[in-house]
Amino acid sequence: MLHHVISLRFHEGTTDEQIRRMADGLLGLRDRIGTIRSMRMGRDLRIRPDNFDFSSLIEFDDEAGYLEFRDHPAHQQVVRELIRPIMAERAGVVFLSS
Repeated sequence: MLHHVISLRFHEGTTDEQIRRMADGLLGLRDRIGTIRSMRMGRDLRIRPDNFDFSSLIEFDDEAGYLEFRDHPAHQQVVRELIRPIMAERAGVVFLSS
């Protein structure tokens, strides 16, 4: 299983509505990109002040499935229209589990 983890910090002034729309846009990809096996995401609970604001975990069978997702026009549209406008900082990891 291949795991794609992204954490975001938002620009100051980002609204709850913008974050909800972004999350809904990501979740909507499950129906459009068949290589997604599972998807989890959520806002940070603010237990540690230095954490990122939001994180997602998306799982795929293999690298080919991840690459299809990464390059898919629907994913690129979500990134362009819903993520980049509110993203101040991004951290990502793609890893395989045994």
